[in-house]
Amino acid sequence: MILKLHRSRVKLFSVFLITSLPLLNIPAQDDFSVCPYLQNPTPEGITIIWFTTDSLPGQLSFRKNDTEQKRSIQSVPVRAQNLAYPEWENINFFGGNAPSAPFRHRVKLENLMPSTDYEYSVKQGNSTFTSVFATAPRGKSAVRIIFYSDCETEPESVNNYTDWPDPLNDNPRLYLLDQYSGYRNNLEVMRTREPDLIFIAGDLVESGGEQRDWDEFWRNNTSINGEKSLAGRIPIFAAPGNHEYYEGPYLGGYNQPGSERAIKRFLTYFETPRNNSPKNEQEGRFYSVKYGPVSFIVLDACNGGPNKSNEDTNFYLLGESDQNGGNSPDLTPGSYQYKWLEMSLKEAQIESLFTFVIFHHSPYSSGPHGYPPGEIENTDNQSGYPIRSLTDLFMRYGVDAVISGHDELWERSQIMGTELVPGHSEEEHTIQFYDVGTGGDGLRGPESLLTNYFQRFSVHEYVPEIWENGILTGGGKHYGHLEIDIEPENINKWNAILRPVYVFPLFNASDGLYSGYERRVYDDEVVLTWRSSLQNSDISRCYPNPFKDIATIEYYLTESCETSIIIYNLQGQKIRLFKNENAISGFHTLNWNGTDERGKKAPPGVYFYRIKTEAGIIETKRMILLN
Repeated sequence: MILKLHRSRVKLFSVFLITSLPLLNIPAQDDFSVCPYLQNPTPEGITIIWFTTDSLPGQLSFRKNDTEQKRSIQSVPVRAQNLAYPEWENINFFGGNAPSAPFRHRVKLENLMPSTDYEYSVKQGNSTFTSVFATAPRGKSAVRIIFYSDCETEPESVNNYTDWPDPLNDNPRLYLLDQYSGYRNNLEVMRTREPDLIFIAGDLVESGGEQRDWDEFWRNNTSINGEKSLAGRIPIFAAPGNHEYYEGPYLGGYNQPGSERAIKRFLTYFETPRNNSPKNEQEGRFYSVKYGPVSFIVLDACNGGPNKSNEDTNFYLLGESDQNGGNSPDLTPGSYQYKWLEMSLKEAQIESLFTFVIFHHSPYSSGPHGYPPGEIENTDNQSGYPIRSLTDLFMRYGVDAVISGHDELWERSQIMGTELVPGHSEEEHTIQFYDVGTGGDGLRGPESLLTNYFQRFSVHEYVPEIWENGILTGGGKHYGHLEIDIEPENINKWNAILRPVYVFPLFNASDGLYSGYERRVYDDEVVLTWRSSLQNSDISRCYPNPFKDIATIEYYLTESCETSIIIYNLQGQKIRLFKNENAISGFHTLNWNGTDERGKKAPPGVYFYRIKTEAGIIETKRMILLN
């Protein structure tokens, strides 16, 4: 990989002030307690989930945007008992009359077309929700991904202003907007950017065991207005944070079984690819997503074993390797999650151009969780420091960026080392480590007694505030997110452009009143470059080559046209024909399993694939089928 740092002027994107929404425990609509949202997109399918207070089935209809043909599926409501209000909330906020646990509706759409836009609607009682979704690309295509962490939603975020340390003297003061408005503005900026996916690196809610906090999360991320519903248009993936394991200060805290009750709420809302853990309770806590040219590996870094050791990231939480512990997975060598991680990294290195790893505890940080683990001065009992032990593994398999949170600040660190490239010698490699914990809760500064020697950028230290006549006009720590655009220059070169976005609050110069916000980008843009070993004239590649089971042929078309790929043996005999009558311009992927037109396995040996378009033969290359 090649790293470039680009310095450019701040970019502006103006929007208007969001008006306040209803506060506590008001359903999204009479017939929806949580409006429909998207989960787990694949090239051929996607899952749509919503919740209701009654057990009536809903009707989901969908169609391709360019056709009138509709397909409809009726949902099967299932009581989500994990989402019942705890007795403490029932008594203190509902006077003993809290709603019953909601009904979960899940519809998995299958046999869809890759990289295709669809319209969908959900009719539930007298209410109808309408929005759009897109299936994942089968091959490589340009994508935009957004990452953030630590929104920590709760109803009490309204009119709650977070601490905002002064970077000049660290004097205490409060931020200019309350947490509710800061998070809402951040989400609205994300929505206008129309990303393909959103990843949250943990701490979605203040207390994972308090249902009102989850109500607040979905009230912010969904809407009955499908055009305004972020989660109704963009699939959201999430890594569990320590707050998802925290039942709450008035409930079980991190104790068992309260912690497991808390994380089950998280798992009820999200659907992810399976990790095939021998403990079924660990499904959804860590997983891998392949989307276009990128592999995303999401980890559960909320526990290390044994408890209160140098490998532990939460001294309060007892996990799978602790006596009387819950199912929080260990991440130390020998654990299932560690073995799964290495396997996933190995696959990502071969199959994807870029690999991003997402989890909650930031391993390199100048924040309060950057101290080594411990319970004495200058240590921390929820430290991200133990996760540094994974850096060698990340480096070995060429991870490009690690994205985390936990410290509620914005910081980028950089580690250099050596990647072991399959089939090649060692190569120099650099990993970017991000703390993106400014989603919508805290805006901390660094610890005065802690130095992060790997730091390359810190908002608190590198972005001074600019004040004019008592009005902030630029700079400073603000709520925001990381936006990554992955784009091809040609088949041999792709760029991943990492932009640190912040949402700047605007105030009238005349009266000092809040008037809106702008999307701005900190002056720390990072460009990662993937280069192929192909010659610049090549338009295709085949991997693995030699191959035993399946060979993948990737090719690039400069224009839309009818395309054929023909497999020949050494004698020039045609073995297999693949035809695409409506191939669009861009990247395409074809898998050959070594069989002929009749489905019979071809003998081992040398073969050739020829790519032919309406303009003629554009490339012929050799491939080797092993026994």
